[in-house]
Amino acid sequence: MASKKKPQDTCVLVTGGAGFIGSHTVVELLQNGYEAVIVDDLSNASKVVLERIRTIVGDDAYANLSFYEADVNDRAALERIFSEHDVDRVIHFAGFKAVGESVTKPIEYYSNNLGNTLTLVDVMRAHGCKSIIFSSSSTVYGDPDSLPLTEESPKKSATNPYGWTKWMIEQILTDLHTADPEWNVVLLRYFNPIGAHPSGLMGEDPKGIPNNLVPYVAQTAVGKRDYVHVYGDDYPTPTERASATTSTSATSPPAMSPRSGG
Repeated sequence: MASKKKPQDTCVLVTGGAGFIGSHTVVELLQNGYEAVIVDDLSNASKVVLERIRTIVGDDAYANLSFYEADVNDRAALERIFSEHDVDRVIHFAGFKAVGESVTKPIEYYSNNLGNTLTLVDVMRAHGCKSIIFSSSSTVYGDPDSLPLTEESPKKSATNPYGWTKWMIEQILTDLHTADPEWNVVLLRYFNPIGAHPSGLMGEDPKGIPNNLVPYVAQTAVGKRDYVHVYGDDYPTPTERASATTSTSATSPPAMSPRSGG
């Protein structure tokens, strides 16, 4: 178990820290006195978020932030980062996250999500860092027997490759802790996190066509997209209305449902 340190003496590495959840987490870390290190390849984020973080937290807190544009699969880059910073803990957000896309690109999803986690924990272990918070997903509950779900609800078979990557990574980290109890592992299972920072400066702003429902609805509301597609016919929606909105097009997003994944 990692020793307890004061925030001002603690360095937290945040993979995917320029993304939606990651950037909000970095703000909270900096505002609470932590040193934060972001590792993000900017494949689905923008470096603009760094200036927005600075505006929110102020120059003094922002001085405790370091940013590296790098892929978490890049072992050499991670080795350099861990050599330059005395990392105490890691919050792991980096990974492909679109449910629909994972169905059409399973190899890419398994390779990236499992690969970057294995590389990360191996480098952590080599540098004596054994504390990790993993950004998992409610998709690990699969098709549940009953609702609402609780933390005591059992994991079930995932329903898509994205969900399976989260399921498998949870198992990897669980096995790691079993083999070496010095590891401190936390698994976070989100249900479609949404929203924006109270300042209005940061929110979910994905590149290209959004793969999550709320940013797609938001872009439609401001006129960036014509309409929202609704998929499936097993919802309590009037038949005539459902039939008018279930069409697809080349620019439509992957199938969306109330459990599209966190």
